[in-house]
Amino acid sequence: PVMHTLERYSHSEGLRWCTKVVEDAPYVTHPAWLDRYGCKYVVHGDDITTDANGDDCYQEMKDLGRFKVVKRTYGVSTTDIIQRILTGKNHHEKHKQEDMYRPTVDELTFYSRAEDGFSNHCFVWDKTFDNCLVEGSSISNTKPAVLVLGEFDLFHMGHIEQLANIHKLNPECRIIVGLSEPKQEHKDSIDEGCIMTLKERALSILSCRYVDGLILTPFNSVESSIDFKLITHIDDPDFISEKGSFSEYLTKKLIISRIQEQRDLYVARNKSKGMLIA
Repeated sequence: PVMHTLERYSHSEGLRWCTKVVEDAPYVTHPAWLDRYGCKYVVHGDDITTDANGDDCYQEMKDLGRFKVVKRTYGVSTTDIIQRILTGKNHHEKHKQEDMYRPTVDELTFYSRAEDGFSNHCFVWDKTFDNCLVEGSSISNTKPAVLVLGEFDLFHMGHIEQLANIHKLNPECRIIVGLSEPKQEHKDSIDEGCIMTLKERALSILSCRYVDGLILTPFNSVESSIDFKLITHIDDPDFISEKGSFSEYLTKKLIISRIQEQRDLYVARNKSKGMLIA
């Protein structure tokens, strides 16, 4: 994996719908393992996963009626994100033509749900706070707010840790993220532009347990439209933890370098999935 083990564990813990992360779980799930942690079902995407012998990893769980399938989110693919880094192409125009660049209201609503998976939690606005796409929790809407601006490209544990720090320092506040776009002259650049689409970044942010609201591509005027307790930007030194923490070392640049340093490995992996690289 591109992300290291502890980064993946901690990222999973940062998801709003995750109550516990079990480390070193076996690749093939057995009933006794689920029973040990009080789990009724094992859930996986709608792609087939096999073990070293080519057998279905979840066949036993399927036979016992303890397996659930979830559809993968249309237009969101780790393989495709890696492909963009390998080819140096962001594919923004391609995604816009395919209507995959922006999230739909249904997708935003689904990812805005509370910990129970049903109740409303996150508000979502488009450009201004007058244009509400998704109604969130009426309780959180009465709290003072902190606005965190940024592109949040390759949304990672460094971002999540900073949001957690902001939440910890402002426990009485709701955290609203202003998701911006790169400047026009940087849109085609891997380093200065965004590798992930607006949809990929928005849905990633909404899944974070420290986020209470999201405004897509906000106008500059939004900063004065609400009496925010604090307006800040992601990667502000005030919210980066001590040396050795995720927010201190983990960056978009580092993630790109990990893939580029093992280019042959990832090229072979993507080719095995039918993605060609010139």
